[in-house]
Amino acid sequence: MAISGIGSNCNNVYGGTYATQKNDAVKKAETKEDAPAQTGKAKDTGEKAASDYYSCLQKNYDCMSNGNVTISSAYLKKCSGDSAKAKELEDFLKKIPELEKQGYEQLSAQNKALGGTVTYYQQTWMVNKDGSIQSTVYSVTETGMTNAERMKKGMDERLEEQKEKKEEEEKVAEKKEEKAEQAEKLDGGTEKVSVPEAPGQEIMVRYVDAESELEAKAMMQKEKLEDAYYPKFDMNV
Repeated sequence: MAISGIGSNCNNVYGGTYATQKNDAVKKAETKEDAPAQTGKAKDTGEKAASDYYSCLQKNYDCMSNGNVTISSAYLKKCSGDSAKAKELEDFLKKIPELEKQGYEQLSAQNKALGGTVTYYQQTWMVNKDGSIQSTVYSVTETGMTNAERMKKGMDERLEEQKEKKEEEEKVAEKKEEKAEQAEKLDGGTEKVSVPEAPGQEIMVRYVDAESELEAKAMMQKEKLEDAYYPKFDMNV
């Protein structure tokens, strides 16, 4: 029986993959003498599943077809055989257009405050083997200041913001301690155990400010994910 749930676009790929893997498992159980051959077939099946799933993602998500997203081979193979993991991946791919829009608007607003205009913006995404996500923003900004001057000013402003944020956090921490002391007095010293909220998925973003679009694209070409998945082409076709 085929299993659905990978997402609205690639269910058929996973259903076919699951059926193939199940049939291979049944055949493997029929005879131990064929174990080496079955192992090879299982490996081929896994490669085929990843290839089919990757093709499906390229057809259904623009961010995959334009090459802005690279996925770890190990993680892609895991997703091709795990509906829950695949759904997480596809849910993220669906969010990319909105995330890029927000990123562009935020960077444009920051640079506008510095007297500059963003003339080029491109964002790349890497999904690592553990499912964590890294992103790099490549941009070009036209302004009366040099890159070094703009970066220094931006750094000074960020340091000031961090200082203000730290001061605010310290005030909040002090208030929490005061409330905790008051609560402890009211409860007669009863021990309390707090359960932290589950953190959301974090995306590490790096910003690269280039002098020109050509320079930005050149730097982008050098960006690589160590075990990125690339489809294998059949030389006999």
